[in-house]
Amino acid sequence: MKLQELKAKVYELAGVNNTKQLKAKNQEIKTLDMRLKTSWEKTLAILQKPQSEFEDWLEDPPEEYKDIFSEITEVSQKYDRKSAQTKQLAREVLSVANNLEELAGEYQDEADQIKQEIEITRRISKQARLN
Repeated sequence: MKLQELKAKVYELAGVNNTKQLKAKNQEIKTLDMRLKTSWEKTLAILQKPQSEFEDWLEDPPEEYKDIFSEITEVSQKYDRKSAQTKQLAREVLSVANNLEELAGEYQDEADQIKQEIEITRRISKQARLN
């Protein structure tokens, strides 16, 4: 890895922008000469160590955590299922609402038509009475 790439990776892992911040963040790095590529490589190894230890721990956690992780996985899966069901129900409700809206529009048109027919019938009836 080129020195610039190495520096960028170290800064990213450490969450800092310069060597002063980097040294302030980690005691093991304070004594390293950051002008040397080997120091940057050591720094990278130091920063990656906790991550690899954590990944090792995740691969084989203590029994008490295995039970907790199992419960978390189970609850998460139940949540995903319920969420999917809720989304499906919401789609169905929306579809029913759209159908009801369409029916309401049709019935409104029908009601308007009946009103017109009643009005016409009244006029004809009134005209017939006058004659």
